[in-house]
Amino acid sequence: MGFKLVLNVLYTMGVALCFIVAYKMFSEKNYLIMAGAMVVGVVVIFMKLRLLKQVKETQQAPQNKKGKGTK
Repeated sequence: MGFKLVLNVLYTMGVALCFIVAYKMFSEKNYLIMAGAMVVGVVVIFMKLRLLKQVKETQQAPQNKKGKGTK
């Protein structure tokens, strides 16, 4: 679980960095690098959402086992 926490932090930093680069390149009118940074940012967001879904499913599995025994 600690690995997933570190991975989530890295994904967040990656998204921020991609959009900072995209903004800087937009200011300098370098649209090719801006588009590349935005594409990479969107891919990182997609990977982050998949990670969050996996963590949510992992946390719900023990709760389901715990809830079945109380009936």
